[in-house]
Amino acid sequence: MDIRLELAAVDHKACVEMLLPLLVAHCAAKTQPNALDRFLAGLGAEAADAAGAVLERMNTEEKDKAVVWLVSAHEERMRNSANRHLAALFGAPIVRVGRFLAVDRPGSDLTLRAAQVAIDYPALLRHPLVTDGVERLGGDNLVLKGAAKLVLRLGTHLSNESLEKQGILLLNSEPVRQRLTTVMQDAVRQAGLAVTVQDVAAEPDGTAPLAAAADDAFGERLMAELQQEVARRRG
Repeated sequence: MDIRLELAAVDHKACVEMLLPLLVAHCAAKTQPNALDRFLAGLGAEAADAAGAVLERMNTEEKDKAVVWLVSAHEERMRNSANRHLAALFGAPIVRVGRFLAVDRPGSDLTLRAAQVAIDYPALLRHPLVTDGVERLGGDNLVLKGAAKLVLRLGTHLSNESLEKQGILLLNSEPVRQRLTTVMQDAVRQAGLAVTVQDVAAEPDGTAPLAAAADDAFGERLMAELQQEVARRRG
């Protein structure tokens, strides 16, 4: 399944100021750098200031694309941070993220996506976060509560396809979703993303194409503008 992170706010400038220097340091440490690695490594301490100046000349959609490009460059760090926080929440690697991407949707909407999420369903169904969360369901959720209790009882007798469907149902239940939202907010902040996560939603895998996450052409344009800005500053 995927876990989609809906964002209430994105501080583009802070994202770039935190993520670009980390990328510069990573490129500088490579033993076999390519041309882009050498360029980024050469930015040094000027990276954040130069990027901030370039960012100020961009509209919101372009700023979103810059964040998408940087998240793609930092995917491993983002994924590892998400998995550490999820393991801390569940006390074990019950839920593990395979891919972590930012997706720039039409208009000015930017979302984050934890994709190819693998779940130990028997362990998830036994976990207190899920069982206690089901007990706290009430009001309009009474039908969901009955269905969730049935899933918890049947558990291991369900097919993998049924387990996935019911796992999505349980992760989207209000008490569990609230905890996941807090955990994913902490994870992305620790990884260097200055965003506010408003909500999370579990959904079937593959609802959006992975290949469309990062725009390499935009990344090349961003690097060209950075190069021009650095050259201007250096006279």
